[in-house]
Amino acid sequence: MRSAIIGGVAVACLLGLSACGNNNKAESPAADGAETASTAPAATLDAPKPGLWRVSTAMEGMPGGAAIAPQEVCIKEAKLEAPANTQQPGADCTTQPFARQGDAMVATSTCTLPGNMKADSTIRVTGDFNSRYVTEVTTKMDPAPTPQMAQTKVTMTAERIGDCPAA
Repeated sequence: MRSAIIGGVAVACLLGLSACGNNNKAESPAADGAETASTAPAATLDAPKPGLWRVSTAMEGMPGGAAIAPQEVCIKEAKLEAPANTQQPGADCTTQPFARQGDAMVATSTCTLPGNMKADSTIRVTGDFNSRYVTEVTTKMDPAPTPQMAQTKVTMTAERIGDCPAA
C-alpha cells in the first residue's frame, strides 16, 4: 500500500513537472526570480513551443516496472510554472524553481511524506523546446518503501508532433 501511494505521488508530481498536465495546459516548475548557482540574475529559461506534443515515459526503480502509455498534450502557451495541486494530502513539500545550469534547466523538490518518509527530487530538462525535450527526474527516498525505490529515475521524452487540434 505504501509503495502504491508513493508511486502515485511520484507519477502525479512528475506529470505536472513535465508539461503533461490535464485540461490541455502545460504545467512545469517556474523560473520567476530564480538565480543560477553562480548567483547571476536569472537567464531567460526555455519553455516548450505551443503545439501538440507526444510524451513518452520510462521509469527505473519502480517495483514491477511502472508503464505509462505515451500521452499527447496540447501546450497552448510557452511558459514554465510550478505544478498546481500535485501534492499528496499530508505531504509537506518545498520546491526550488528552475535555474539554468549549462545546457540544462534544473529544479529541486523536497517532500516529507506521511510516515516521516523523505523524498528528494532533482528535475533536469534539456532540449531545444521547438521539436524535442527530455525531462529526467531522479528521486531518492528515505526510508524507501522497497529497496528498489531507494532511488528512482523517470525519463520523459517530449516530441512536438504538430499544432493543437482546433477546439
